[in-house]
Amino acid sequence: MNGCGRLSVGCFPPEHRGARLRIVLQALDGSLAGASHQEVAIALFGRCRVEEDWRHPGGHLRDQVRRAIQRGRYLMGGGYRQFLR
Repeated sequence: MNGCGRLSVGCFPPEHRGARLRIVLQALDGSLAGASHQEVAIALFGRCRVEEDWRHPGGHLRDQVRRAIQRGRYLMGGGYRQFLR
């Protein structure tokens, strides 16, 4: 604790998966609101990137959105408990 009665920032380092978890939660939120995977992708990555990559034969962007939504549903279904250990 510092002299002001607050915990030092060094006691709580940032979550190294924070950026990925943000995408997962935003993808889940969009999906639960009824957005299509493409609409979720536009919200997360921008219209330009989606227009360029959405129909790419490898399907990387579509897969990334699909996996993010799946991961969000897993966390919502109880997987969040792993963060409480």
